Amino acid sequence: MIFVLYILWFIFSNAVTAETAVSGAVVCSFLYFFLCRFLGYSLKKDIMALKKIPSFIVFLLILFFHIVMSNIGVIRVILSVKKKPDSEIITFNPGLKKFSSKCIFANSITITPGTFTVGLKNGVYSVHALTPEFSEGLEDSTILKRLKNMEEKDR
Repeated sequence: MIFVLYILWFIFSNAVTAETAVSGAVVCSFLYFFLCRFLGYSLKKDIMALKKIPSFIVFLLILFFHIVMSNIGVIRVILSVKKKPDSEIITFNPGLKKFSSKCIFANSITITPGTFTVGLKNGVYSVHALTPEFSEGLEDSTILKRLKNMEEKDR
């Protein structure tokens, strides 16, 4: 976190000089001490967050792949003369434990074309799908598996 604060210090400062670097180091150190003391940050939590970065990058790559493939599917539905959109709403419980994982999964569904998270209550998702093909596999998607894997690593 202290490195993020230090980078932000340089972004918001006008010039990169020795005085800016020293004063930034002092200010960021005091700010980091304040964050650790009163807001629950710690070096241990920062190191654990750094260890999660590779898993999160893989998750983003998988999500990007799904977005591209869903875009192609939506284009096929739109340009097809024979296929008409036959939307449906499905409900399922993927079994995610953490609130952050539930929100990330709901937003991943929404950001993927052809699907939209209508509701999330008590871990049960209501998802609107453009066609039945878009709703297939939501309960066991690779995105969901990756999130469950990331949850297991947190414990």
